[in-house]
Amino acid sequence: MNYKITAHPDGGLQVYVACESCSFVILPTADIERATRAMCSHTAARGHAVFKRTTNDIAVVVLADKAERERRAEANRLEYHHLGGAAEDEAEHAQAGA
Repeated sequence: MNYKITAHPDGGLQVYVACESCSFVILPTADIERATRAMCSHTAARGHAVFKRTTNDIAVVVLADKAERERRAEANRLEYHHLGGAAEDEAEHAQAGA
């Protein structure tokens, strides 16, 4: 099987910044624009223009072949229904609405 790695749809990008000239840091944040403004402000105030910037995200491994992904998703759906998953879901929804 061929796989590919992509960003998880529920995950977000975060950035961590450290000034190379002093102890100024920006702790991991998803607010990239705010981190960018803080870096610019630090450069204006201190003259330090070189930063180490590390970004991270949550990755997910998926099948590269779309047809195979769809085939497996359908097989999982059928197995789920065969094992009574749909009935359990309906009972939970009925209880939640009661």
